[in-house]
Amino acid sequence: MPPGADRKGPAHYHRKMQRLTRQRNAVFSAFSDAGRVLTAPEILEHAREIVPEISLSTVYRQVSLLLADGEIAKVELPGEPARYEVACKPAAHRHAHHHDGEEADHHHHYFHCSGCKQVFLLHACPGPMDDLAPKGFQVKSHEVTLHGLCAACVDAGGKAGGRKAH
Repeated sequence: MPPGADRKGPAHYHRKMQRLTRQRNAVFSAFSDAGRVLTAPEILEHAREIVPEISLSTVYRQVSLLLADGEIAKVELPGEPARYEVACKPAAHRHAHHHDGEEADHHHHYFHCSGCKQVFLLHACPGPMDDLAPKGFQVKSHEVTLHGLCAACVDAGGKAGGRKAH
């Protein structure tokens, strides 16, 4: 075999690429399965339904690649671990409200359940917040996170503390 030649051969790399694609698909499909914003351990739980041997470090690697490719977006809430959601395509959100005649940056708002600690995407925006700012101030953007109990925690009497998934 010539120096620098690959001893493992193309079949090995084909299997490796299939595994990586399978792992990436498992990570990405976790979002559609859950239908909400997810932490890496929550992604792992869903991904293991498709690829039982997937590890948390593999989830983080795949999340990093999906972030770099613009397929998912990072959601950061103060004092909470990073969460991720499927990235929106700009054409899908032409209804974004405007400030001073310019199209506002597309953004999301969230509901953070204090019972189960899950975060859910809100499907509406309250719109411009200029009236809330002090006189003479100019609002450029805003973030809204509602806090309370999700429907499952309300049904459970608000006793669903911890990180129990629904």
